[in-house]
Amino acid sequence: MSQSMQKALKTAYEAEKEGMRNYLKFAKDTSVVSGKNMFIQLALDEIDHMEMIEKFMEKALAGEVLTPVNVPPARISKFMPKVSDASRTKTEKSSVGDESALKIALAHEEKARDFYKNEAEKAHDTELKAFFLKLSDVEQKHHDIIQAELDFMQQDGFWFDAMEFSLEK
Repeated sequence: MSQSMQKALKTAYEAEKEGMRNYLKFAKDTSVVSGKNMFIQLALDEIDHMEMIEKFMEKALAGEVLTPVNVPPARISKFMPKVSDASRTKTEKSSVGDESALKIALAHEEKARDFYKNEAEKAHDTELKAFFLKLSDVEQKHHDIIQAELDFMQQDGFWFDAMEFSLEK
């Protein structure tokens, strides 16, 4: 395995570990139960990513033939309500700290998504390229979910880019 590939995988592993720690801290600190649950699910996704990166690195270091890696969809997407149910969901009062945590999480997911995209572009090995692209896709889904939670919290009338209500009806 090339040094640049090894460095990229180590960086990815450390970034996922940092994300997991942040999400667990946010889960502990946030006052809204649904926010706690979302951050816990995001932390579990980060642990999954760490394990996948570790296995991929072990195979590469052992000189084994790299095979496609199954990167499952984000766990959190299974728990999000349907857009049609959003306006009926009773919400708890969030705090400025909760919003701040979501904004930090959003920035983390953007950085992770961009890192994986950039590493995929640089990768010469097709399996490594595919692995990074799959991770980038999962990070984009995390980003979208966090953005939807922020939008919902800010009551801007949109949730998952869909208008929650119309003033004209």
